[in-house]
Amino acid sequence: MVRENTIEITDKIIWFSILGFAFFSPWSIAGAQAFLILGLAVWLVKILISGKWKFIHTPLNIPILLYLTTQIISVIFSPFKVHSLLALKEEWLLLLFFLLVNNVREEGKIKKLVTILIMVSCIVGLYAVWQHYSGMDLYRHKLLEPKGGVFISLGLFDHHLTFGGCYMLVFLLAAVIALSYQREGIRRILDIISPVILGLSLIFSYARSAWLGAVAGMLTLGFLQGKKFALLFTLGVVVLCLAVFVIEPTSWDRIKEISLSKEKAESTRIRLWQTSLNMIKDKPIWGIGLGNFGQFFNQYKVEGGYDNYSHPHNDFLNVAVNSGLLGLIAYLYLWAVFIYTTLKAVLKNRRIGLIYTVQISGVVTIVAFLFASLFQCYYTDAEVNMLVMFLLGITTVANLKLAEDKI
Repeated sequence: MVRENTIEITDKIIWFSILGFAFFSPWSIAGAQAFLILGLAVWLVKILISGKWKFIHTPLNIPILLYLTTQIISVIFSPFKVHSLLALKEEWLLLLFFLLVNNVREEGKIKKLVTILIMVSCIVGLYAVWQHYSGMDLYRHKLLEPKGGVFISLGLFDHHLTFGGCYMLVFLLAAVIALSYQREGIRRILDIISPVILGLSLIFSYARSAWLGAVAGMLTLGFLQGKKFALLFTLGVVVLCLAVFVIEPTSWDRIKEISLSKEKAESTRIRLWQTSLNMIKDKPIWGIGLGNFGQFFNQYKVEGGYDNYSHPHNDFLNVAVNSGLLGLIAYLYLWAVFIYTTLKAVLKNRRIGLIYTVQISGVVTIVAFLFASLFQCYYTDAEVNMLVMFLLGITTVANLKLAEDKI
């Protein structure tokens, strides 16, 4: 009896910690990770008490294990083993996926998590819109970077790319809900308003990689919903973008800044990609070791100016550089399995409801994330990574829930 009561208490704490993560992830990495650690710790206690060490089987268990195996082997072959081992610890955020899959089963809980995430993001999004015009970062007591007569929004994060990457994902989640999950009354109004607020936040982040990711996500949504929907949706997005660019010409100016001249940041990215390819050609199997890009940069760099060289500004090249082509194959396999299994479930079970909506949003947001990752290292950005794992987790829960309902 005591054992059952203790397990029940751990379940409540774990659920509380997951709710806390959803609340903090759009604005505080410290708060989100604190609740994540609490949830993982209590989950471990529950496992020890119950004696049940077996994880719930999902199609992603083996791909994640294979990916982690390539990262560990890369550490073993790294010339700077301690440094690479410290870099490996960043993969701990994958545990969020397992925490969600093994502790969230009910559809109602998925709904609460999504609602909290979007509501909190909208509140921060309104603050970001205000930042765009006021230029004030109240949290850090400083003036934001100016862009014409307005400013680049950060929300409550410390970098506009992090903010843009996170709000790209939440914007697309809110957009899918607004278009696919029909509710009534005040909830319907909020569903419509949410993507508008989050979309403006994304635009005002001036994160062009996140803009491109959002476009890829919206095109994916249009494809999944049919040709007629795709056409109308695309026209709507074009009209909205034109309206934004007319009202806020600095957004268009941000696009026109793209240049391949040697002094521009875009050319830095190209040289970083070329430098990364040099590293991959020389160390194609296991790579140069996790976290060693800066250590080997001077040895492989392409001549020219660089405004930074902390990473390749491309997640796929970053994985290939760090853990070789085998690591890249494992990384691609993980995302391919997720998209394939989720699309398979969606196409076989076209329904209207929360589960279907979450599945669609999972595919849309991950496609957006992967496309944006061609131009920026979002996987290694902890705030973005946590939201990706959250979306990966709740989508997999939705897939499992649908499979259970069919039995």
